[in-house]
Amino acid sequence: MTSAETTAIARTPKKSGILSLPLLKQSIQANWLLWLLLTIGSCTIFFVINVVVCSRNIFTNVDMNSVSTYVSEEKLSWLQILGMLEQMGFSLSRIEVMSRIDLNSILSDLVYKIVGVLLPMIYVMVVSNGLIVNQVNSGSMAYVLSTPTSRRKVVFTSFFFLFASLVLMYVAITSIALLSEFIAGIMRVANGGERNMNVLRTVLLCYSSFAALFAISGVCFGASAFFNKSKNAIAVGGGVCVVCFLCCILGLFGNKVFVSVGIGVEAMNVFNYGSLFTFIDTESVKNFSYFVYGNPDAEMSLSWVWETLVLLGIGIVCSVLGSVKFLKKDLPL
Repeated sequence: MTSAETTAIARTPKKSGILSLPLLKQSIQANWLLWLLLTIGSCTIFFVINVVVCSRNIFTNVDMNSVSTYVSEEKLSWLQILGMLEQMGFSLSRIEVMSRIDLNSILSDLVYKIVGVLLPMIYVMVVSNGLIVNQVNSGSMAYVLSTPTSRRKVVFTSFFFLFASLVLMYVAITSIALLSEFIAGIMRVANGGERNMNVLRTVLLCYSSFAALFAISGVCFGASAFFNKSKNAIAVGGGVCVVCFLCCILGLFGNKVFVSVGIGVEAMNVFNYGSLFTFIDTESVKNFSYFVYGNPDAEMSLSWVWETLVLLGIGIVCSVLGSVKFLKKDLPL
């Protein structure tokens, strides 16, 4: 924080309430460019994936009826075909599983649990560290607290800014995801496919990703408020982010779809227990949204409800614990 900004805060008359508008303004000025760049980057990722990939009819199930028709028309022998497939390592059970595979589920995991959360996670790590612990470490917090701005206002304003900016980021991401899926649907229809757009599914998946990022932000913000040294806050907050992200990538190879086609290992699923992103339940969201839309093959699933509540709870608890520590601890003023 510059001396001019500190002076502006010092000249502000003491007011009741728990939100410091000068401090909020300073947080916006310090972080708006980073927010804008990472939000544009995240929106671009969703737009490109939906328009370039999902506009093509490549993620479809194997149609065994069409296969049977082809075999009959060409007067082929099923025994010969099955023998050839057996030699290639495709058993009857594996073929049956592959016929039911929905590769859109894999795409949802990749987008909403890995690719789509990377840039927002970087934003949360950088901003959380700069809101409190960086100012404590540099000595700027001493000037802030010498003004009418209390510790309670500092911690609440900082958390409010982080939460509000994350909400705005995901409002933008959700809007672009819906827009790009609408465009992709039009392109699929033009190519002779089905529109296949489910607004509720997209909104709930974005909400689930937001809940996971809220949990991550709670951990990072709590660490920023808890420690007096930036290196300690980064070690805890950044360490949790990296571990969750890597475990989510490794756990993907334990996905039942990957295992069923022979490119995954079931034991790799153990890594999913070490990641907060595992609570982004794309399968439950898909089943719930399809059930609401009246799909007769979909099962009612509400697992995503309690999983997102757990994520929101983790974010709140970690933020409160760090804030309480900040209010009571001795600062190197």
